[in-house]
Amino acid sequence: MTSTDIKKTIEIDESLEYVVDSRPLCQGMPFVLTDAAHPRLVLKQGSHFLVLDQSAYIPACNTLGYGYYRMDTRYVSEWELTINDVQLSLLSSDVEKGYCANLLYTNPQTGNIPQQKLTVERKIVLDDLLWEELSFENYSKEAHDIELKIKFQSDFADMFEVRGLNRPIRGERMVPVASHDRRKIFLAYRGLDNELLETEIEIFGLVPDKIADGIATFKIHLPVRKVIKLEMAIATKEGGILIGGNDSKIGFRAAYESAEKKFKEWKSHGALIETGHEIVNLALDRGLRDIYILRQPTPKGYGISAGIPWYCAVFGRDSAITGLQVIPFFPELAKESIEVLAAYQGQKRDDYKAEEPGRIMHEVRFGELARTKQIPHSPYYGTIDATQLWLMLFCEYIKWSGDLEFAKQLWPAVKLALSWFDKCLEKGNGFLTYKRVSEHGLENQGWKDSGDSVMYVDGTLAKPPIAICEAQGYLYAAYTGLVEIAELLEQKRLANKLRADAIKLKEAFQREFWMPDEKYIALALDGDGKQVGVISSNPGHCLWTGILDGDKAQAVADRLMNIEMQSGWGIRTLSSNTVAYNPMSYHNGTIWPHDNAIIGEGMRKIGRTSDVEKVMQAILEVAQSQPDYRLPELFCGFDRIDTRKPTDYPVSCSPQAWAAGSMFQLIKACLNFRPDAVNNCLRIVEPNLPEWLGTVIIRKLRVGKGVVDLAFSNQNGSTYCQILNKSGNIRVILEG
Repeated sequence: MTSTDIKKTIEIDESLEYVVDSRPLCQGMPFVLTDAAHPRLVLKQGSHFLVLDQSAYIPACNTLGYGYYRMDTRYVSEWELTINDVQLSLLSSDVEKGYCANLLYTNPQTGNIPQQKLTVERKIVLDDLLWEELSFENYSKEAHDIELKIKFQSDFADMFEVRGLNRPIRGERMVPVASHDRRKIFLAYRGLDNELLETEIEIFGLVPDKIADGIATFKIHLPVRKVIKLEMAIATKEGGILIGGNDSKIGFRAAYESAEKKFKEWKSHGALIETGHEIVNLALDRGLRDIYILRQPTPKGYGISAGIPWYCAVFGRDSAITGLQVIPFFPELAKESIEVLAAYQGQKRDDYKAEEPGRIMHEVRFGELARTKQIPHSPYYGTIDATQLWLMLFCEYIKWSGDLEFAKQLWPAVKLALSWFDKCLEKGNGFLTYKRVSEHGLENQGWKDSGDSVMYVDGTLAKPPIAICEAQGYLYAAYTGLVEIAELLEQKRLANKLRADAIKLKEAFQREFWMPDEKYIALALDGDGKQVGVISSNPGHCLWTGILDGDKAQAVADRLMNIEMQSGWGIRTLSSNTVAYNPMSYHNGTIWPHDNAIIGEGMRKIGRTSDVEKVMQAILEVAQSQPDYRLPELFCGFDRIDTRKPTDYPVSCSPQAWAAGSMFQLIKACLNFRPDAVNNCLRIVEPNLPEWLGTVIIRKLRVGKGVVDLAFSNQNGSTYCQILNKSGNIRVILEG
């Protein structure tokens, strides 16, 4: 923040102008993340999201991530309501739909108004703009005059600042300006890249009596039992252009109807799942809504945000995994993720961004720090597994859609990715390895990407370059999946090469990663080719990809279901017998629903159906323990005997994409689909439903141009499938 009195002005319109504000917004308070499992209410739609505290406010100068954000910038950093200078008491809150909120407050004792005589209903909806409707009702026997104050601020902090990065130099924040009719409030910030960011608050209905010092004050007369309403719209602008929508002020009701219509239209393109278990249905509905709101637009298309609030940006790994989890039910989600990741595929070598030709990105950001290259996320490519996962998703999409024209369109990007593998394998002695090449990059580049997540048995950190086990498994799955696609495209020579490369990789993997004494797969190989021998959940992903089979796969499955890995709430990321184990560590002892879902599908592939049921039961009970049945990103790995419900991880994202997809993946594992859309065929191989799940009905399941409705039921320990309806010449073959 500049500390001098700068006279520079920026014209808003003919009669208003911005003046640089030299006053510190939060005196003596650096941006630092101190979240400790604080409750929050979250809404998201498109490119913007809202994070509120447990009272549904945004407290000033908070360090807990509360705020209204768009494209990695916090556009509102304070939003609080008082009546007669007293905060209201929240009676109920409902954010179930994900893009709108219903909040009901009453008054404590305020001057001459007894407590609980007034209600204030707040309704919020995110559509193209953020809309808020306030309704006041007086249940006293006499009319009352109240003073409503709305406190507002915009710090225009980059999300990396909110997460804890302290910047020595920031741009210029402007003095808030109100229009002459007091119906509009303008807040602005000129970034170091000279980009003007603006927050525009427009007020409809009541007119503030005063707007000054970050407070809009309304003097309101409340007759008995007459509802008084006030509406506000918040728009965010970059360079004078509204971000992510149009500037039409359609009103709260129309905005709500528009948001509802968008969700219903999106949902109508997917399959419908209904089970005989009420909690499973609630968890699936919650997951579906979370996946919908986590769809994230970029200039090159839609991908999936990893999670709110910290990772509300398109991630390569998260987009691909979430797409794989739900692809039978929402293939269009997979397609748009495939397309956007291809659009951002690496084209040149750039060590700062870890970009290489053919590499799929890790993460893309659009805030000031990315625009000014103070962080490498424009995009950043430091991931060893997103490229394989993208190819796995591509292959699965073709199996479900049969869209060979799409495959041909993407084939140059596929071949570029394969060339990246060839160079990496040559450099890594036959395995994919990673090593940070810039101090701004990630030390670890698998899904467990915290700095301390790859360690030797004695707890010391492994020496790079590192070949993490699951990255090799993903590569094997990408190779084997592409063999079929290459043959369909009459790329015989490439198909033969991929088949040979897969066999070679599998043989080398089982030879170099297998630990005979432990009867388990090593977490990784280090820079000297030495095994990193801790017992972790990562080898469970190798069951999913098929790089591990036979007795070795069974031995890994046995260990994963052992008490050292099983907490009772799910499979831990690290064995409790390991020196580095910590049930509160992000990757070294906690439990991740998506990790369990991937392992569960891997168990299904090696015939361990009873273990799939155990994993599913545990994850279901975690969902049941949450107030909204929403699976968190992760939770602590304490033994179930010590806790009545799983212990929250302090800064877990919620909602989070691959957590939202976990129950879908476990349903998919139980049903065991084998699509072949090119030949209009769906094989269902030995489906196995838990008896407690009841009948599972899948409607509008698409395979190529065909659509089928199916019902599954468990009778006397056997799962039966019934075709309820079908169209489009599809053949359904039940095996086993």
